[in-house]
Amino acid sequence: MESGRWSLAIGDVMGKGVPAGLIMTMLRGMLRAEVLNAHSPSRILQHLNHVMYADLENSNRFATLFYSEYDSKSRLLSYSNAAHHPPLLWQAATSTLKRLDTLGMLIGLDMDSRYGEAQVHLQPGDTLIYYTDGFTDASNQNGDRFDEESLAHHFQMACRRFDTPQIILNYLFDQVQEFIGADRHNEDDMTLIVMKVNPENL
Repeated sequence: MESGRWSLAIGDVMGKGVPAGLIMTMLRGMLRAEVLNAHSPSRILQHLNHVMYADLENSNRFATLFYSEYDSKSRLLSYSNAAHHPPLLWQAATSTLKRLDTLGMLIGLDMDSRYGEAQVHLQPGDTLIYYTDGFTDASNQNGDRFDEESLAHHFQMACRRFDTPQIILNYLFDQVQEFIGADRHNEDDMTLIVMKVNPENL
């Protein structure tokens, strides 16, 4: 925070319950250590995959992870993806959406996996959402899914109508709940991160 640099990550472990939770706790702890070593996003994913491979293989599980670093001074976002749902970037100047993705396999699938890396310059007003598949797999009573197309549509609507990340986040959760039904609950966890570059570049 003092340097104006931020690390943002989102991930998911295959399965549910305590075993999956333990794997994610381990992954989170190792991610923190890698960040402190100041490695690049792609190198961080490569290291995590290497050190987590044995535990994931023994538990017959895999993990997805999108890791990014944001420099608020240059407004540069660097990122690498291990098969997680790509975050969506709404570019305010053009009112268009961009998917942030790179090549990379699941963590725990192959010890020697390599991960791509990319960068994007953000501009004032640009807004990002990081999400888990609990959103896009949420289904209504007819079995229809609130898919990525629906999420992208409502995200664009929210960016045009609302100014703050918290209101955008609340709006997207409300839209999913309305889709699945007020008296129904989604079976999967839904995690959402909303980040917006404000005009003051803070």
